[in-house]
Amino acid sequence: MSVRQRGVLNQPVDETPVAIVDLETTGLSAGAHRVVEVSVIRIDPGQPPRLVLDTLVNPQRRVTATEIHGITDEDVADAPRFGDIAGHLVRSLYGCVLAAYNVYFDLPFLQYELSRVGLQSVVPHLCLMYLRPMIGLGPRCSLHDACCQHGIEHEHAHTAAADAQASARLWQVYLEALARRGVRTFGELKNLRSYKFVESLHHDPLAPPVGETLTAVNRFKSRSGWQPAGQPSANAEPPRPATAPQERASAGFASRQRSRSDTIHSYWEALKAVLCDLEVTDDEIAYLAAKQEEWGLSAEEIRALHARAFATVISQCIDDKLLDEGECTTLRRLYRCLQRLGYAPGQ
Repeated sequence: MSVRQRGVLNQPVDETPVAIVDLETTGLSAGAHRVVEVSVIRIDPGQPPRLVLDTLVNPQRRVTATEIHGITDEDVADAPRFGDIAGHLVRSLYGCVLAAYNVYFDLPFLQYELSRVGLQSVVPHLCLMYLRPMIGLGPRCSLHDACCQHGIEHEHAHTAAADAQASARLWQVYLEALARRGVRTFGELKNLRSYKFVESLHHDPLAPPVGETLTAVNRFKSRSGWQPAGQPSANAEPPRPATAPQERASAGFASRQRSRSDTIHSYWEALKAVLCDLEVTDDEIAYLAAKQEEWGLSAEEIRALHARAFATVISQCIDDKLLDEGECTTLRRLYRCLQRLGYAPGQ
């Protein structure tokens, strides 16, 4: 007998717990790639946001995309596996509406990793990127640009904790915007505009794990220095760049290296924001072209990032061992978009 879903449509937005999630991964395709870092900020009504989970994750395979997130094989060698932290993660999310800046990226990875430990569930979720146009705050853009628009500091953008913290501050801005529009419940929010994520609001939040159904360890490895409540912070590793060189470079060179890494990460995030639904408008193409010029991206950097994006979408299309006509159309459209942005693989 199935349990009837009540959902959160009748719940007041500002009286419902929200969990802000951010992930770093080895690529763009859940299943083909794995999570290497997870951060969760929980916002309970009437309480300040709390960082309730932040850890590197051992993906049990070679780490890729290091130039994006700065995480190496060495960094995750002694980190917990996803299954080790699953119990702590579910306890962090229980009773919450899940939110992520680009939920169409983070949610498939989260669902895939949880399915590997026997938990398959659709949770109510919000996409903070798509909420921008939905509540009149502007078009879709990268997390960095959204933060700049609202005067939100966004440092260390290549870490899950920093991105989650920035997203949590954006959520406070959104709550104020919703209040100004007189939007009180999730049902009223759903009626503003039709986006795919709003259909999830018919589902119930996660329940807390029962008994020992999920593993929960108290062994974490956090780049931010986070430790769970009850453990002294002195046990945390001091924050450090995940890809520190074996020999310390000069301060000026290190600063330039960090700046370049942040630039590449920022463009990657902007590219993901535009391509996440494979619907790219002329305005979005102009937006990315302007970012290429603003950030001084080289032709080699653009080629590498565009090739990574194209390869990832191909892996998503052939995940079922088939390539149908609709998927061929998607790849052709993506190719044309990347070509207009300066490079498409095969040019």
